Amino acid sequence: LENTAGAGDTIGRTFEQLRAVADAAGHEDRVGFCLDTQHMFASGFPIHEEGGIDRVLDDFDSIVGIDRLKCLHLNDSKTEFGSNRDRHENIGEGLIGEDGFRRILGHPALQGLPVILEVPGEEGEGPDAINVDRARRLHQEGLALRA
Repeated sequence: LENTAGAGDTIGRTFEQLRAVADAAGHEDRVGFCLDTQHMFASGFPIHEEGGIDRVLDDFDSIVGIDRLKCLHLNDSKTEFGSNRDRHENIGEGLIGEDGFRRILGHPALQGLPVILEVPGEEGEGPDAINVDRARRLHQEGLALRA
């Protein structure tokens, strides 16, 4: 299950909603979660702020369980914090910014998770080497900040 940006009547904006859907589906061992960085930002989760990703993942762990987090959708945001609008941007070029991605990608709980880029790409054709390289660099810089 993936979190949503919170637009309209969607379900999945909050961790409580995600947990409720998973509980209703049953088979806890077969339902995993994906966190989308732009959706979290658009839903008002302060992942871009100093200490924000720590608080957000602590909440996720207490409500859902960090062991159930299976992957990340990595993308920056074209829309303002808390806008509830789903508009992806290239890594570091939006309002989450490079500092935000250093904080996110350096978080210990996220190490080893598969990361899927959902970005427009430099030429508007989807993920590209520029975004991959930028994400790798920000990951290394984020790890160094935590060392």
